[in-house]
Amino acid sequence: MDAMRGKTDGGEKVKARKDVALAAYDILDTPGEAEFDDIVRVASETCGMPVSLISLLDRDRDRQWFKAETGFGQSETPLSQSICAYTVRQDDVFEIEDLTLDTRTANNPLVTGGPQVRFYAGAPLRTADGVALGALCVLDTKPNKLTASQAFVLRTLAHQVVTTLELRRSLRLRKESDRRNKAILESAVDYAIVSLDLDGMVTSWSPGAEQILGWDEAEMCGKPAHVFFTEEDVAGGVPEREMGAALLHGRGADERWHVRKDGSRFWANGEMMPLRDEDGRHEGFIKVLRDRTTQRNAAAKEQADAAFMRGVLSSSADCIKVLDPDARLTFMNEGGLSVMEADDFNQVKGCDWTGFWQGQAQADAKAAFWTALAGGTGHFQGPAETLKGKAKWWDVQVTPIRGPDGRPERLLVVSRDVTAQRASEQRIVESEQRWRGLFEGMQEGFFSGEILRDADGRVFDYRFVEINPAFAAHSGLKVETVGRTVREVIPGIPGWVIETYARVVDTGVPEVFEITVPELMRTFEVRAYRESENRFAAMFIDVSERRRADARRAALAELGDRLRNTGDRTEIARVAAEILGRTLGLSHAGYGDVDHDRETIAVGEGWSAPGIPGIGGLHGFRDYGTYIDGLKNGHAVIIDDVTEDPRTAGDAGALAAIHVRSLLNLPLMEHGRFVALLFALKAEPYAWKPEEVSFASNIADRTRAALARIEAEERQRTLNLELGHRMKNMLAMVQAIATQTMRNATDVNTAKDVLAGRLIALGNSHDLLLGGEVGAAPIGSVIRGALRTHQDNPGRFVVEGPTFTVGAKAAMSLSLILHELATNAAKYGALSTAEGKISVAWEVRQEADEPYCALRWSEEGGPSVEPPKRTGFGTRLIGRGLAGSFGGEVDLSYPVTGVVCTIDAPLRGLQAEDTPPP
Repeated sequence: MDAMRGKTDGGEKVKARKDVALAAYDILDTPGEAEFDDIVRVASETCGMPVSLISLLDRDRDRQWFKAETGFGQSETPLSQSICAYTVRQDDVFEIEDLTLDTRTANNPLVTGGPQVRFYAGAPLRTADGVALGALCVLDTKPNKLTASQAFVLRTLAHQVVTTLELRRSLRLRKESDRRNKAILESAVDYAIVSLDLDGMVTSWSPGAEQILGWDEAEMCGKPAHVFFTEEDVAGGVPEREMGAALLHGRGADERWHVRKDGSRFWANGEMMPLRDEDGRHEGFIKVLRDRTTQRNAAAKEQADAAFMRGVLSSSADCIKVLDPDARLTFMNEGGLSVMEADDFNQVKGCDWTGFWQGQAQADAKAAFWTALAGGTGHFQGPAETLKGKAKWWDVQVTPIRGPDGRPERLLVVSRDVTAQRASEQRIVESEQRWRGLFEGMQEGFFSGEILRDADGRVFDYRFVEINPAFAAHSGLKVETVGRTVREVIPGIPGWVIETYARVVDTGVPEVFEITVPELMRTFEVRAYRESENRFAAMFIDVSERRRADARRAALAELGDRLRNTGDRTEIARVAAEILGRTLGLSHAGYGDVDHDRETIAVGEGWSAPGIPGIGGLHGFRDYGTYIDGLKNGHAVIIDDVTEDPRTAGDAGALAAIHVRSLLNLPLMEHGRFVALLFALKAEPYAWKPEEVSFASNIADRTRAALARIEAEERQRTLNLELGHRMKNMLAMVQAIATQTMRNATDVNTAKDVLAGRLIALGNSHDLLLGGEVGAAPIGSVIRGALRTHQDNPGRFVVEGPTFTVGAKAAMSLSLILHELATNAAKYGALSTAEGKISVAWEVRQEADEPYCALRWSEEGGPSVEPPKRTGFGTRLIGRGLAGSFGGEVDLSYPVTGVVCTIDAPLRGLQAEDTPPP
């Protein structure tokens, strides 16, 4: 049973092989053709038989089908009635002289009834691979027998049938390859495709190149490619570097300015690839260029130069020879003499046939000879020259011619000139490899499809016919999707997509549209064209980044418009967060103010995606990771996946609780200090792109600028109020000084000088305050400013003490007091002599949990001093001014060596801003 099963399995494999081979010829059920009809007529007439058939065994449909017949009147019969089924098992002509006497055919309906055939002879139709497709047979209604010549003719005609089938198949494959290549070229209308030789000279120039660059092919062929590069790139050797990169790396890419025929420039990206022959030798370059200046593709793509692919292989006469057992030529037909370029058979008669071959071909010829001499069929293909030295390629079959005893007596050699066919097949292979490389190497996705219609002609689906790798990558579909329908692989595809492709097929008008694939977060520009009846092709160009860039630009414009019309800090932060979150597809976005002392960030209302709770409120620096030091130093924190980054992995749970898996934190700095934060968060891992980070930074900068504008306006209002308040105090002080000065004046001139000096001192104090912070000035600056007019040499004053600020009112009072002391010293004291000096020293001490300042004015080197006999305005100003201004005590003493004035006051009084004028 096992042995029988093995035979059955083997038989099934043989049948399957035959079925596949027959299907490859696409011959079944085709109309009649003259070249096949002529063959059966020749066979019938030559053999003197009324019936001749070209029978093909169709096991899939259990029949034998006749491609051509004469005298039979039927196009097919059941396989059970086939006598040719026995012929295909033979290596040579098979005949049954009387079908009624043979057990295999005696009960055949064709014998017992119907045409009542009695004689059968057939030659197997065997392919170059040894597979028998059927038979060429002749039938007679009486017993008969073929002569040797008739058998020879039948065998030769059978070989001619196979030759014709082979040529038909080659032509069909050629047409299919032409169609596919044409579809690729016609759909890629946005490219200029230029081929160059090894010296960089143009050898072909596509219509797309003419559309984009302006020159036509006649102008450019034989010219250097330098003409469409800019002068500076040519001078810099850019074309040569591209060719070098293509050779070194297999691809040379560039993106730069190029030049059109009219001299205008356009920005384009392109690739240069090496062009190799079938042996892998470098024979030139392919340059593919695309105009990216206006994002519109050229109106045409290079038309394939396929003249060599449109030729149709023609069959040539077979060279038929007969060899003796020593492989010597004893016969050659006229056609053979012609194809071998022999003038006379005597030129080759008696020659060793294997001597016409060289190298491996000779070894193959000898092997075929010995196979046939042993009773088998020898077959090989190889090169050999004609008698006049013309090289040709031959398909050779060697079969035995048997003698009366059934042994091979002579050998029949049929050599078919397949030079043209082989050359054509080689060109097809080369072309297929070239265009297949372009098809598979395209960065744009491409597929061709077939529209499917129901019984009423309504479109309901389309089937994928071909897919390139780029389309598979863009769409997420596998290349194996070919053969399946789009609704099978994408059940939820919108109906308008199928309708659009159907409209392209029905009208023949190309259409351009966009389609978005949410799962891939990509948008494609689709260019669809009709390829043939019910067939279309579509090219997918990824415009996702262009759309995202447009969205970012629109978002920035919207932000500018909305921020320009609001003065509310909360609204500014809310608008910025909303636009940032909506544009980048975030889970959260917002703006927060930094408190360094508390190490917190206060987030306002912020923005959150629909269905996700907000995260406004107070957050600690280290609640969600260990990256705060980077923010303090002004560095953006960009984390694609918080679960994998060491800065956030430990707090991934806390981040997940607020729907955060990736984050972008941008610090806002002022004078090198981290003052605010703009954050962008996503609920899934995400690789942040540089352009998105730049967009967020732009949002942050504009938001901070808007807030700074509001803060500046608020500071200006505060400053105006302060200046107004100070002006009122100044005027009150001037009024008091003027009143007291005039009250104690003895004459107008003296009063004028005294008043002028006091007002100058007051003005100096005011200038000093305006040069520092509003309402305060360093005490050292106040003292030196008050004494500046009396500084007649560098050693006149010694001023020393710790630094602290003095409030506005105290600064004015202290300036006037020092002015009075300096004026008196100039009249009567140390400043009235060249050797006199004055020391102004102060110190700060802690007393009863409150700091105090003690300031001491002391004179030396002047005339002897006596206490005044009466108290003038200056003395009263000194005594009452500080005591009344900030709760201090003043002590004036008059030692002989010089006046000493000691001022002792609480520090808070000196630094207060709201003290009344003296």
